[in-house]
Parts: sequence; C-alpha cells; structure tokens
Amino acid sequence: MAQYLLTWILVADSARARIFEWSEPSAPLTEITDLTNPQGRLKEQALSSDRPGVASSAHGSNSGHPMQASHSGHDKSESVFAGQIDATLVAALDAGRYKQLMLFAAPHFLGSLRSQLTPRVAKTVVESNPLDLTREDVSAIKSRLPALKAVL
Repeated sequence: MAQYLLTWILVADSARARIFEWSEPSAPLTEITDLTNPQGRLKEQALSSDRPGVASSAHGSNSGHPMQASHSGHDKSESVFAGQIDATLVAALDAGRYKQLMLFAAPHFLGSLRSQLTPRVAKTVVESNPLDLTREDVSAIKSRLPALKAVL
C-alpha cells in the first residue's frame, strides 16, 4: 500500500483563507481553519484615511500636483493578510502538521501570497493555481485537485 505525504490545501482570496488537510486520494478533505480579513472586502475609499498630499513647487508655492499614494489600502491589507497566512503555515510546518502544500488563490491575491511565503514554506508548495475557490464547497474543491504524490 502506497504512503502519501500529508498535504494541506490553501484556498484563498484577499478576504478569506481556508486550509484543508488531505492524506490520501480516497480520503475526504478536512477543513483545518478558516481565516478572514474583513478589510479585504472593503472599498478602497474606506481603507484610505484621507486624500494624498500635494507636492509643492520648487519655489515653495502650494500650486503643485497631487501626490499619488505609493500603495493602495487594498495592497497593504492583502500584504498583511498574506503575512498572517504565512505565519499560520510556518507554525504548522514547524509542528509537522503537513509535508506538502497546494495553493489555490484568486489571481489578484496569488502574487501577494507568494511574495509573503517564507522560503521553508515555499519549498513545500507542489501546486499553485490562480483560482478563487473560497466560496466552493468541499467536493468542488476536491474535484480541482491534482493527484497526490506517493512517498517512494
């Protein structure tokens, strides 16, 4: 009988991350945790405290042009949430709770998530797809998963 690596499946977008455990092809997915980022669903205006400042001209007048914010409120919120997801994954990896990781994240969030993964967690990623499955039921998520890899 083949042995399979204990696998976690992360299904995420900028507002929600669900983590499932999967131990063998015939086994059901078991939801481990459901993390939320309430700011992920807010409009940009609600995340920004005020308008950008105005750059003054070289002569000191205030007739300059509006400054652009270097990062939007959504970018910051996504980055913080992706960091929180990584912290959860690091703690679980340290505890030996999974050996490999599959990522399914909304296209706009997948880049933020990848940039926040620590190298140790990134090494466990065996599958990465730009799909938002956060609102799907467990059977729909499982139907999207590739085959588990057996331990040789």
